[in-house]
Amino acid sequence: MSEHASENPTDLDPASSFLRRHHFLMRRLHSLSGILPVGVFVIMHLGTNFQLIAGDFQHEVEFIHLTPGLLLIEVTLWLAIAFHAGLGLVYTFSGKPNVRHYPHAGNWRYALQRVTGMIALGFIFVHVATLRWHWSLGGWFTPFYVHGKDGLPLAQATTAMALQHAWWVVAIYTIGALSVVYHWSNGLWTAAITWGVTISVPAQRRWGYICAALGVVLTVFSLGAVGGALGYEVTAQEKAAIGQAADRIDHDGE
Repeated sequence: MSEHASENPTDLDPASSFLRRHHFLMRRLHSLSGILPVGVFVIMHLGTNFQLIAGDFQHEVEFIHLTPGLLLIEVTLWLAIAFHAGLGLVYTFSGKPNVRHYPHAGNWRYALQRVTGMIALGFIFVHVATLRWHWSLGGWFTPFYVHGKDGLPLAQATTAMALQHAWWVVAIYTIGALSVVYHWSNGLWTAAITWGVTISVPAQRRWGYICAALGVVLTVFSLGAVGGALGYEVTAQEKAAIGQAADRIDHDGE
């Protein structure tokens, strides 16, 4: 081995070497992808879900499905989520939180940012698997069937049945949604530092108040959606239509 060769095995890893060489750029792209499009989508999605208790959820769902270029929007969003999550996992497992030795607020925020990111990633998988792929994940969940026979509106009914299935579903959705809210709100605060927008301590404090207020609003949206789903009474007609939708999906999957 050459005397100039590194003794650190990670130096031989092309991916690790690439991230070190482009650390400045990758950090900023990581924070940017968390804001646009992922962060904007989080606000819109939670605001839509809040209509479960505050308005016409079915209308909002139909509006989304009729959005021009929806497939392109979804592909762009998933690519951004994949990039943000993949790079986030690298930073999570390469970082060294030290809250036990230095239990300062900044260290706790750092640790919680990583923990909530992991929870959010698992939650997104469960949410998509039950909503889009109609998986029951071993019978632990009731899949969402938002399209009923003869155009019967079922968005609110299927969401209600999914959350009313069992207490652990409510727990998973509540913890998952609140993890997303914290990860987004705190990430928005750190993004301003990363981009050099809030350099001084007073500026960081003021921006922190705004991010905290946003977090409170999104928390209300999340809890309101869960409450709206739990309080909705599914009619016999809706249950029958949902059962028919499930049978059609099972038949098509055979």
